[in-house]
Amino acid sequence: MLTTAGLILLLGGLALWALAAEPGLQRTTASPPLQDEATPAPEELPTDEPSPTPEPPTATPTETPIPSPTFTLYAPTRVPPTPVPQTPTAAAPVRVTESALTRIQATRTLRVGTYFNAAPFAWLNEHGEIAGYEADVMGALAIELGLEVEYVQVTRQNDAETLLRGDVDLLMGQQTLSRDRETIFDFTHPYYLNEHRMVIRQGEPYASLAQLAGHAVSVEIGSRSERALRHWAATNGVEFNIIPYMSEREALDALANGEVDGMVGLLDSLRRAGRQHMSLVNEPVMLEPYAFVIRRGDPHFLNVLNRSLQRLKASGRLEEIYREWFGNEPMDFVTLVPVYDDLYEDTRGVDDFPAELVVPASPVRARLESGQPLRVAGIASEGQDAPAIVRLMNAFNRALVEEMARRWGVPVEYVPNSVADPEAAVASGAADLAVGIYPRWGSDRTNDYSLPYLMHGDRLLVPANSRLTGFQDMLGTNWIIGYFADDPDGEAQIKKYAEFFNVGQNLRTFQINRESDAIYTMTVDNNISAIFGDSLRLHALMREGDASSVKLLDDVFDLQPVVFALPQGDSDFRAMVNTALQDIAREGLFQTLRQTHLDLGEPVTIPVWPSYSAMRPAALSAAQG
Repeated sequence: MLTTAGLILLLGGLALWALAAEPGLQRTTASPPLQDEATPAPEELPTDEPSPTPEPPTATPTETPIPSPTFTLYAPTRVPPTPVPQTPTAAAPVRVTESALTRIQATRTLRVGTYFNAAPFAWLNEHGEIAGYEADVMGALAIELGLEVEYVQVTRQNDAETLLRGDVDLLMGQQTLSRDRETIFDFTHPYYLNEHRMVIRQGEPYASLAQLAGHAVSVEIGSRSERALRHWAATNGVEFNIIPYMSEREALDALANGEVDGMVGLLDSLRRAGRQHMSLVNEPVMLEPYAFVIRRGDPHFLNVLNRSLQRLKASGRLEEIYREWFGNEPMDFVTLVPVYDDLYEDTRGVDDFPAELVVPASPVRARLESGQPLRVAGIASEGQDAPAIVRLMNAFNRALVEEMARRWGVPVEYVPNSVADPEAAVASGAADLAVGIYPRWGSDRTNDYSLPYLMHGDRLLVPANSRLTGFQDMLGTNWIIGYFADDPDGEAQIKKYAEFFNVGQNLRTFQINRESDAIYTMTVDNNISAIFGDSLRLHALMREGDASSVKLLDDVFDLQPVVFALPQGDSDFRAMVNTALQDIAREGLFQTLRQTHLDLGEPVTIPVWPSYSAMRPAALSAAQG
């Protein structure tokens, strides 16, 4: 009879994390260097011995046990899993012709396809209920939307067909966001980042995967990690002696007994295995961001889901759910789930979103492939009168879109007189892409957005000799804070933060009608004590004025992204733009362009999604041609 642990092993591995930090996002922290070596030491795995006093897991593994949130798996899946995954069936030839919102609005129910054996993300528990981290996220999302959830079991052989045929509205359960899958599906913001990692015996001097070339490496047979390792080897031209074992436990035993020099598995499963005297090679084999999956061409349904995820993130509920399952392990939700403006001002319910599919009248990719130029809105021409933010970002935006166009082999055409409302140029079909956009929610939004490529927030600008370090220092009276007349939320935001720091009674506000007068009004006329405004705008005014007379305070309020606006429903072009951004970041060119053209502003992390998903064998066959 299978034990709980044995059944978990049979049902498969769990999850990985890591994005690249400008160029990407990093889940694990760097380990200290090896003694007398310049290369970093591998990260150590926790042991399987019980800790005397259980505490939440920490970001840095140690040789003492690190308790992880536990789960119990009693109920069998309705369709027993196979130890070696079979090739999935071909995708259904019949496709739905209506938005998922049509049925959702009629039934008030989300039909969610999920695996029943993907613990701790989604599995059927002893009560016959779907439990797990993703189930809790889905439950919170449904509450936010005022909907019920109906779970439908899918397998790794029929999940794609079930979604495309319209039997479910979306998929969850370790669904990997990857470039190859973006050609078939659309994805929400990812809410978890996992990674496949190479385990070695503690003290072994392997600092990179390539240093294990030619060595014996164990894997669980037919697992995602086996496919991830084979893909990495083929992509990088490195050969390993890959030895499959029937379970993760046996693969780890082989490493412990010296039969192999490395073992590859999903990081969270490896942590739960809790082996002594083992470490992790710092370089991940493959990343696995997890997101909800929907059918393409349904941008209004995608907006419904993403807005709810952003609200869960902004309220702290998403991180709260995460901590319940994974303790104190780090997760960069700021990068994974960017929050748009007017998040709560957008009061639409599910019934208020259009229940219709969107097919772009003129897909941008087809236009570009026919030799037509990339049409870009939002770039100011030489000598054109433009807001300070546009003038600040102009050279950087131009360099970035020209680099993307160079990779696509197309010329760039800048749409004239589009600075005032670049999003409108995209919505009308006059432009393919608009730069420097602050994304927002609202019923009048008619564009899609790219991944963030800059960040901005509100900050305080004060005279250089001011002793202010923030709102908390505004004690006493006669503090006057300036805000820009064209910022509809400026005065309200000042009052909100003043009340938060309990100094609301101490200050007054002052409206600045011309941004060119702002610094003069503060430093020469002495009419105001500080200026509150968008960080990029304040940077621009400092660059064009006397920067030595003022200083920006450190606190950044309401950090939000800067994106490209793209035609609504054009999934192919959105994937093209995001892929180009990620490649530019991964290669380090993004940072070079920014240092050259925009050497200021808030730090930004551009996540780099994997090019290939290790979810099933068919994807590997396709990737290898």
